[in-house]
Amino acid sequence: MREIFIVNSIEGEKVKLMSTRSSSCESCSLNGACNLTGSNSERLMTIEKKEFRKIPDIGDYVVIEIPDFSISKISFIIYGFPLTLFIALLLITYTLTKNDTQAFVAGIVGLAIAYGIIAYVDRTVFKKKYKPAVVEVLPKSKNFDLKLGIINN
Repeated sequence: MREIFIVNSIEGEKVKLMSTRSSSCESCSLNGACNLTGSNSERLMTIEKKEFRKIPDIGDYVVIEIPDFSISKISFIIYGFPLTLFIALLLITYTLTKNDTQAFVAGIVGLAIAYGIIAYVDRTVFKKKYKPAVVEVLPKSKNFDLKLGIINN
């Protein structure tokens, strides 16, 4: 999904972008859980300068490509995988030892392992795969309707 943002400020190596919530946000699977911060009427995003081919000026418009992904897959990874590992280790340990305490500790260790794996995959795979990408920097003179998040011709 492509969105239009305006350059709000440039601080050090970060470019801060702002946009109003577009009509496409209503149909997005992440509606209400989006990682873009801000109030209901505006959204804020920070992108590093190295992501731009041409560094924009304050007030320039920037087209950002936000990758689509399945919220159900992400939910399973965050909740289902740790729960499955917890229950599996709990049952295996209880079957082998018949000790509740050891089974519970094994389940907690399973949770720790699952969240460790998720943290590692998040840092290595997901940060690159689901990273918003800068498509182009548009001049200030164009006519845009940021409320709709689209370019007027």
